Amino acid sequence: MESKRIFIRETSGLVREVSPWSSMLATFALVTGGVPILIISWLWLAPGIDWTLAFLITLVPTLSMAFLFYLAGISMPRAGGDYVFNSRATHPAVGFVNYFALFIAFALSLGLYSYLGARWFAYLFSGLGMFLNNTSLMNLGSFFSTTSGSVAVGLIIIVVSAILSFSNRAAWKFTLISGIVSIIATIVMFYVLSTINPTAFSNALSSFTGVPNAYQNVISDATSNGLSFVSSPIIAAVLGIPVIWYYYTWYNLPASWSGEMKNVRINVLYSIIVAILIIAAYYILFTQLNINAFGERFLTAWGYISCNGVNDTVYNDLSSIGTFTPFFALLVNKSIPLFIIMFIAFWLPNFYSNPPLIIGLTRYLFAWSFDRLMPSWMADVSEKLHIPLKSTLLVSIIGLIGVLLYAYVPQISIVDVTVIFQISYAIFAISVALMPYIRRNIYENAVPIKRKILGVPIITWIGALTFSFLVYSLYITWGNPILLPINLPTLASLGIIYALGVSIYVISYYLNKTKGIELDLVFKEIPPE
Repeated sequence: MESKRIFIRETSGLVREVSPWSSMLATFALVTGGVPILIISWLWLAPGIDWTLAFLITLVPTLSMAFLFYLAGISMPRAGGDYVFNSRATHPAVGFVNYFALFIAFALSLGLYSYLGARWFAYLFSGLGMFLNNTSLMNLGSFFSTTSGSVAVGLIIIVVSAILSFSNRAAWKFTLISGIVSIIATIVMFYVLSTINPTAFSNALSSFTGVPNAYQNVISDATSNGLSFVSSPIIAAVLGIPVIWYYYTWYNLPASWSGEMKNVRINVLYSIIVAILIIAAYYILFTQLNINAFGERFLTAWGYISCNGVNDTVYNDLSSIGTFTPFFALLVNKSIPLFIIMFIAFWLPNFYSNPPLIIGLTRYLFAWSFDRLMPSWMADVSEKLHIPLKSTLLVSIIGLIGVLLYAYVPQISIVDVTVIFQISYAIFAISVALMPYIRRNIYENAVPIKRKILGVPIITWIGALTFSFLVYSLYITWGNPILLPINLPTLASLGIIYALGVSIYVISYYLNKTKGIELDLVFKEIPPE
């Protein structure tokens, strides 16, 4: 009876209608959306390493972390399930502040990736315009690279995503269909890349730009301006950990909608564990096929020139396509239909990941409301649509504001979400490790996996080892000029985010206390289904 009094109502009102396939494809899009461009752009951060080995090395702790989120999803399949688990594992303040920061990172990313969605169209039309020598197409590409073009596309993406998110069935059906199309386009892209070799590309590049030895000139300009390659690709593979760890993140989100999954154990397994294995294979194939097609030294030099503003004649002529390698393939095979399919393989995950992201963010608001840390209206569920309608509207508005902030308030870019993911995942890992000792009753009653090794719960071993890896990862990331520059604005922004989370928790604690509600009692229970 006590649990009925401490939560805002007796049932969540949400419906279990999320299939394993749509959820798994959502994870694929959430994790990989926008990453292909980053992979090529950031090869120079670990120039010349064995990237396949680096992806495999980082996959081990990633799978360990994925197992912890899998455990959260099956132990407490509720809205915001990973937050619910984190807040019950050690102390509710730790869980809330940790997930408040993660919520900010996701919310900012919703605005950022929607804003950057126009960049893909800039690559598409600029590439077609240059290839066909069509001024109108090149002008269209230029428009999408402007602030106004990016804002227009970003706002449209948010609005379309919000409309889809107002219906669970529509959102997940859209995710399923888009995911299938994306996978098919990716298979075609991989086939196209497998038919290209550096010699053919080098000849095509010189022919198109009119620059003799254009291929080698790019490499020479980069190396003469500071780019140097590692001497031992295998030993230096650990240098890829900071960027690869970021490429793998976001796979915790399926736990946020675990309360709406059919057959939770299978669904969460597919959505997190199996999805990560597929994503790892995708990253390895994508990276290696691009290297085999265009040459590692060229791609690394191209990304270095792009990110560091090196003056290079060849890059200057093709700067409007950035590190969008489908254009390189177009120069070789001269097939516009294949170029468009490869564009779809790049762009579609970045787009169809938005409805699941909005859904995930609303479930965290829902969970905080159920735990009485946020206003009760955030957990209001529409009887007709089976979604927290007001929270969905709020997250959509946040996304729209995010697009405008990134466009017109460039200072927002100082908030570095990379370190938030590392810190948040690390806190989650150590919380799981400590749970059997700090919250033994909840551990015994809720966690289905209680196996021990040398008398220590297996989740403690996995949580502690994963936490250790993340501390190491943060250490080697700190000071990275791209991922985490050390400066006052970055540190201040992180301090503000975490301080705001602490303030909200403290205020909610005392406001509830004045109403006769003890939050400590709330967090001794698992929210009702």
